[in-house]
Amino acid sequence: MDITQLQQGIAAKFGTGTDKACRLLFWYDPEQSFKEAIAELDLPDVAVLDMTGVSIFETKKRIELDEPQTRFLLYFPYAEPAPDNDWFLDIRLYSEQFFADASSMLLNELGINQMALRGHIRKRQAFFASKQRVAALKRFVTENEDETSLDRKLLAIVVKADSAALTDSVLSLLKDYALSLETDSGESALMESLNKFELTEALWQGLAETFSYDTQEPSLADFVLKLFCTELWSQIEGGDRDWLLNNVLKTPSGRATAVAFMAGWRDSRSYADYHDSLSALLAQKLEIAQKCTKHLPQQLAECKGFEAVEQAIIRGLVSDLTGNNKGVDRAQFESLLSRRLLGHWCLSRKEYAAIYEALRNAELLMHLRQQFVDGFHYDSCKAMYQAYTQELYQFDQAYRLFNEHALTVASKGAEILRQLDDAIESLYTDWYLYELSMAWEKLLVNEQRLQQWQMPGIRNQYRFYEEQVRERLKSTQAKRIFVIVSDALRYEIADELTEVINGEKRFSAELSSQLGVLPSYTQLGMAALLPHKSLEYQVQSGNPVVLVDGQSSAGLENRKTILERVNGLAVSAKELMTWSNQDGRDAVKDCQVVYIYHDTIDAICDKQAGEDRTPQVCRDAIIELKDLISRVINRLNASHVLVTADHGFLYQQKPLEKLDKTELTMKPSGAVEAKKRYILGENLLSDDHYWKGKVSDSAMANSSMEFMLPKGVQRFHFVGGAKFVHGGAMLQEICVPVLHIKVLQKEQAAKLEKQRVGVVAAGLPIKLVNNIDKVRFIQTDPVGEQFLPRQLDVYIVDSQNQLASSRETLNFDSSSTVMDQRTREARIKLVGSSFDRLAAYSLILEDSETKTQYQQYAVTIDLAFQDDFF
Repeated sequence: MDITQLQQGIAAKFGTGTDKACRLLFWYDPEQSFKEAIAELDLPDVAVLDMTGVSIFETKKRIELDEPQTRFLLYFPYAEPAPDNDWFLDIRLYSEQFFADASSMLLNELGINQMALRGHIRKRQAFFASKQRVAALKRFVTENEDETSLDRKLLAIVVKADSAALTDSVLSLLKDYALSLETDSGESALMESLNKFELTEALWQGLAETFSYDTQEPSLADFVLKLFCTELWSQIEGGDRDWLLNNVLKTPSGRATAVAFMAGWRDSRSYADYHDSLSALLAQKLEIAQKCTKHLPQQLAECKGFEAVEQAIIRGLVSDLTGNNKGVDRAQFESLLSRRLLGHWCLSRKEYAAIYEALRNAELLMHLRQQFVDGFHYDSCKAMYQAYTQELYQFDQAYRLFNEHALTVASKGAEILRQLDDAIESLYTDWYLYELSMAWEKLLVNEQRLQQWQMPGIRNQYRFYEEQVRERLKSTQAKRIFVIVSDALRYEIADELTEVINGEKRFSAELSSQLGVLPSYTQLGMAALLPHKSLEYQVQSGNPVVLVDGQSSAGLENRKTILERVNGLAVSAKELMTWSNQDGRDAVKDCQVVYIYHDTIDAICDKQAGEDRTPQVCRDAIIELKDLISRVINRLNASHVLVTADHGFLYQQKPLEKLDKTELTMKPSGAVEAKKRYILGENLLSDDHYWKGKVSDSAMANSSMEFMLPKGVQRFHFVGGAKFVHGGAMLQEICVPVLHIKVLQKEQAAKLEKQRVGVVAAGLPIKLVNNIDKVRFIQTDPVGEQFLPRQLDVYIVDSQNQLASSRETLNFDSSSTVMDQRTREARIKLVGSSFDRLAAYSLILEDSETKTQYQQYAVTIDLAFQDDFF
């Protein structure tokens, strides 16, 4: 060590300027290695005393009485005396000591006061040979290190951990281990580095203390195995799990810490992929898929480490649903789905979320099936029509949503829903559509409804402008009304759109319906929605055209002409979405009525190439309509918007068979248009195999045009596709939605704004007696018209607000009206083993979205003394 380094080390101990660390510095040099250098020291404002042969009492007098403000360096060319023989002991106790060996200088450089670590530093010379590693270490060390804590930080530097915490070092090691397995490169490079710097033992010691990992031949592979097995063993509810025992960590605290660590590993954006790759390897090695067949889905509800478990749960739920198992508990089923949707595999693999959403709708279909086990029985067409708008539409909605999510899964190559898909198709097409059509047909016949296409209290589509538009213009302060006509927007889709709109803070949406015209096809339905006194048919170039007060209604330009008569405007949704704010305001400023034509569903699905995409197209339509409504309100200053349709549609995923076809005994003479669900013409023949009616009855048209409709859900032909059809008299086709959206004032919006559901602990006081324990919560309100779901992170902190457990995420999303069915459980995993039953702990409920505290409860942690396995 040269004289410059020596002076810098001494100066650092004294400090500089106002930051003077000490006044008296003792330096014992038994080897007298620096005796010659003492005279060369140049230390301003420091008196350097070589204590060779100098009187101790004279020096004490000088230091304490003669020069009480002077800084002294006292150099002793011998070893530090024992306390009983040290005449300087009283002064030395309030002074500092200087060490001039390399280890001591390094400790000084690191700011560590524990000179007892000099020997330990010498053992780690290979690590400290790198200035880069020393510089990195400075970020982690504190002045009160011991051998164990210092080794943990050396370990963190070697493995390039994000922090000095042992768990971060373990994550870095596991990443490197996973990569070494993927590349088949042999032992982990980081483990080789730990061996090189003799830190491997520090790693095993740390894992033993933190995770209770204690084995004769420790290895990273064995530790990983025990982590995964411990978590699975801890999370299986009941059933056989003893096959995991040999690989389960031994103490309750170690197991709880391991389970909490695994959850954090999966939640880490940087390391989750390596969890998944190791999980896949171990799942195969441990034969997880085969083992899980012994367990019910509910027994695996908390298991999150293996993708094979996720698949086993899904297979179990599919089996429950398809096995005519009437014992499926709806609350239990909903709770299980809620937990799984927040799990790692659903959040990282979107196809699993889609599967669970498909299961949710499949379960709803089967529940509805049980509600109407004897079919559909109503005393009038009106009663059945109203039943459809109130509850029966849910069959169609759940079927569409099931297929939407199932098709998402199928696009990923998954076959896991194949069995359920067949069951749902059978339920919907073979039972629901059949029973619905039979019941509806019976009522239509009994009431001769096709000859009197009206129902008391039900609005007719051909009265839309008079009753829905003009009346609102008269009775409200609205300057103008915007009407969005979405081709083939079925009632059940409009119901979902209503929920979406009502989720917006400033909007209020109310859904009603109107009885659509027959045949339920685009040209007639569009004409019926326009302002008119009369509708007529005219055959032009062999095609029937609907005239509105003598004007053709076909196409956007003709509709513009018709609407100009009432100071109105017609525009396509695509064109409107391209308008700038000023363009839009200029276009509508003088209009009382603006009709906006949206065509997504019919344009794509009413073709053979697009019919299989119907569920996804409906989703696109909902998104487009939401954006269109927002654009009209926010940019065109609309205060009232009506959304309606020309007709609905029938749809099934399964290809149709010959039995689904209505055979015509002869080609109808006088027919001018023949489609799958209707035939238009004059002087059409009557037959018991199909319906016959007059457009004058169904649409109040001044025309002799007649129509033929296949009964029920039959088709006249399958040409050009037959899965997506409309034109007939089924409720799905003729129950036309009318969605009224208005803008709320701030006060109204505040009153109608949905609140998040309330959540309270189920039992107080809260006491944990196990390292992994359950806390139950009650959702105080059902999700629905007034309340939205709430997602909470649940965890425990100590009196210093330090995290003492895992973070558990719970989704309070139950729509059940029975409070006992709205419970959720959090499995709390305590981290560590030092818990005082008299200390203050708090259970925190934190909003997952805003990260603000929702609720706090006092908690007592009273663990039995457990060091053994049981």
